[in-house]
Amino acid sequence: MTEFECPELTQTIIQEAIQIIRYARHLVAFTGAGISVESGVPPFRGPNGLWSSYDPKYLELSYFRRHPEKCWRILEEIFYEHFAAARPNDAHRVLARLEERGLLKSLITQNIDNLHQLAGSKKVIEFHGNTRDLLCLSCGAITGANPELVRVRPPRCSCGGILKPDCIFFGEAIPPDAWFESRRS
Repeated sequence: MTEFECPELTQTIIQEAIQIIRYARHLVAFTGAGISVESGVPPFRGPNGLWSSYDPKYLELSYFRRHPEKCWRILEEIFYEHFAAARPNDAHRVLARLEERGLLKSLITQNIDNLHQLAGSKKVIEFHGNTRDLLCLSCGAITGANPELVRVRPPRCSCGGILKPDCIFFGEAIPPDAWFESRRS
């Protein structure tokens, strides 16, 4: 029997969580794909995940470097169509309120959908980057991802370099700034 099959157990868990929050010196939240599913953002893995519809190779850095045009067709669909309609849900808003009240010190997320920021969270550490920015693979410049730019195959920086979403692809590490900041939290 799980806690979802036993309302008494669920209430006990909720009450324990309330006590932990109430008496904590500070809180740090760590979120992943599950928090955004209710907002309409599909997870990458699982039966209804993006990888059941798309080949993960499109998010492999080495494949992207060799085939940026092919990858950008898929990336536009995944990041700038699937994610574009999503809006923060109650979980995103609760975390933003906890931060606003001074209870939540920081929020570490693996999500790249920007929903925490849209909900009002200010101290968001993005372990996997984000889709609101584009990164030049040649000069390292960051450019805002606007609809006109992401429709170009592939989008290019003013230096001529290829732009990619500023999120972690397979073959990349967690950004050092995010790693350092999370350790301080």
